[in-house]
Amino acid sequence: MIDSIFYTGNDYVPLILRVVAGVIILPYGMQKLFGWFPPLGGGIGIKGTLADFKAKKVPVLIACLVIVAQTLGSIGLIIGCLGRVAALGNFIIFAAAIVVHAPDGWAMNWTGRKKGEGIEYFILLLSILLIIIIKGSGAWSVDYWITHFMSNFTIER
Repeated sequence: MIDSIFYTGNDYVPLILRVVAGVIILPYGMQKLFGWFPPLGGGIGIKGTLADFKAKKVPVLIACLVIVAQTLGSIGLIIGCLGRVAALGNFIIFAAAIVVHAPDGWAMNWTGRKKGEGIEYFILLLSILLIIIIKGSGAWSVDYWITHFMSNFTIER
């Protein structure tokens, strides 16, 4: 079980995709956790995030899991630590975002005339996360290091 979570090859495609996904998701987590990036539409911090989720009738536990998954999950993706777990957690979050944004149509709100954003961005991000779930973290990852280098060390009794 542990091997299937950590195991990854020395492939550069998952490396590129996980870093891109992590960099995309990191501001979402930082907005919710620390209140960073107000010009990007966030910057409300934990208290504001919990109030926002409460107004949408999302349980506090789920709101906390979203904050943790987007914050720690994005960092995990960037460094390739528990990449499959981080990708799966964020996959669930952004799949829910599709449900929320589906009434706004396909395209993002490029012109500012719509009430909300469409789902095209989320479909792209879900596709990237799905590849990471399937392939693992790839080259230059903590997961690769754990499964390939640490397996050479055995403790003798």
